[in-house]
Amino acid sequence: MTPIAEFLVSILAIAAFTLVLYKTTLPGVVRDISAAAMRGLSAMLDSELDDDGKEAAIRGAGLALIAGTFRASWRLVLALGAAAAAVLLAGPAGIAAPADTLALMLRVDYILGVSAAAIFLGWAVRRRAGGAGAGAGADAAQTGAGTATGYGFGDRFFHMLAFSGAGFQRAMARLDDRLFARRIAAVPDLLPIFVTSLARGGTTALLNAFHEMPGIATHLYRDMPFVTAPLLWSKLGGHGRRSVARRARAHGDGLEIDLDSPEAFDEVLWKLYWPDHYGAHAITPWTPADARAAARDSLARHFRKIALLRRPGRLAAGEAPVRYLSKNNANIGRLDLLPAMFPGCDIVIALRRPAAHAASLLRQHRNFRTLHAEDEFTRRYMRDIGHFEFGALHRPIAFDGVEPGADTADPDYWLRYWIAAFRALLPVVGRCHVVTQDALRAHPQATMQALAARLKLDTGGLDFTRHFRPVPDTAPEGLFDPDLLEEAETLYTALAGHAVR
Repeated sequence: MTPIAEFLVSILAIAAFTLVLYKTTLPGVVRDISAAAMRGLSAMLDSELDDDGKEAAIRGAGLALIAGTFRASWRLVLALGAAAAAVLLAGPAGIAAPADTLALMLRVDYILGVSAAAIFLGWAVRRRAGGAGAGAGADAAQTGAGTATGYGFGDRFFHMLAFSGAGFQRAMARLDDRLFARRIAAVPDLLPIFVTSLARGGTTALLNAFHEMPGIATHLYRDMPFVTAPLLWSKLGGHGRRSVARRARAHGDGLEIDLDSPEAFDEVLWKLYWPDHYGAHAITPWTPADARAAARDSLARHFRKIALLRRPGRLAAGEAPVRYLSKNNANIGRLDLLPAMFPGCDIVIALRRPAAHAASLLRQHRNFRTLHAEDEFTRRYMRDIGHFEFGALHRPIAFDGVEPGADTADPDYWLRYWIAAFRALLPVVGRCHVVTQDALRAHPQATMQALAARLKLDTGGLDFTRHFRPVPDTAPEGLFDPDLLEEAETLYTALAGHAVR
């Protein structure tokens, strides 16, 4: 019996242990246990669940944990038995004494060496699998498999903590204000730019184009989940150190995101300060009477914080202005309030042809109904950040003519919603900057330069063509009621007459 024999037997024992765990699907059991624990935590930290709902959810999660622990235990016992059999049978066979093999396996250098080899082997296997299955992974992300955020267990816990209630979010905002009061006070009030439309109107492409301009400050994905305390989270969360591989959005629109991609998160603040507008079935539009000085001041401070994070050098130089940019689809319900709260602000309206726009809304609604049914965390994530446009979360903004509770599977529902939203825009369109998707597709550079000139923005010589699809916008034939579509087209023509050229 030699040390080499003992080593080979030890490797055989590890292989037997690993094989049994794999064949008995222990990784899946562990994932089930983690999911049950997450459901319990989610229920405890969900401010929108009542006590009875929390109790039922926690009880169900507890039973699942007990069952999962039992399922994991017998698998571990069986795997340990397989490893022990390999070691014990090697003795009578004259290969290696069990005591010597066990002594080898308990040595620190052996444990470290085998652990390092296992980590390297796992990394190599994952890298090979990732390279071979990149297309499948992209398809999964596009159809919403998993979550749109790529959150792991720890990320989900912090998300649930950050969104555990309005009181916690307000407390975090106040703490952020106090810790960084001097820096915030040194930033002058910013003239915000509000980019809005109904969802699928082209606001994300505009956001991406604006984000690259040297004087624009926007939210990034890395500002999640402590949105109300962005400066503090930038220190605690390691801005610039956390990284996530680029992945397709759950919308299936071909856009890819990572932590440094811009996104709309300020709806979190509107939910915090105007909770009464968010009904169970619809969102009430805002009027100038909804202006609240304390909320306005809090929003203005928040805008300055994002400017500090995104454009510190420009602010320090003090020679050129910085403007906060909000891409928020719900702002289409605040077109009367925004100028009252932020005099001098600019509002950019993304205008898309009604048939193509309504058809896209219907597709995304179907997509997210499936996604929300498959992934409860993604549903909660979107609810927490105030994305109520689609799926199980759909709550329309209650413009005149909108019927909450109507059949959202009917294509004409979405065309009626388009008409109601953009008809409400007509009285204020003269003080907005309208930009059509047709113009952005056909002449992206000229259109963006004209829009930037209106907003008095320095484009920095950027090439905007890569942000917009260079093909005409299309819509399916015969999807909508002809009379309804004619009404929508007439409204579109009236609004497009105000478009930037």
